[in-house]
Amino acid sequence: MRMKDVEARKAYIQNVRKSFDSPKRQYEFEKETDAKGGEASDSFSFFKVRMLVAGFIFAAYVLCDKTGTEFYHLSTKDVSEKIAQSYDYGKIEEDALEVFHSLEKNWKR
Repeated sequence: MRMKDVEARKAYIQNVRKSFDSPKRQYEFEKETDAKGGEASDSFSFFKVRMLVAGFIFAAYVLCDKTGTEFYHLSTKDVSEKIAQSYDYGKIEEDALEVFHSLEKNWKR
């Protein structure tokens, strides 16, 4: 390489380095955003929808409890018992596998 080419390349590299050292330059990660962490930037938020649905379900439960209404032949007492019931998840898994295998055998016939 000629000395002239070396000097031109060195000047080019210095110019590129200076372009990155600009104090006014703002990179993507430095830009301020209005978005909240974990939430959509617009007005729609799935968390808000879930909270609204949960509020409606709770209000329906309280209303059914106060009026004694049954929903699909279940009273609020039945629902409370099912929620408080302790499940043996190992037994449930075994039962589910047993049903799956019986369905698989029937399907292969």
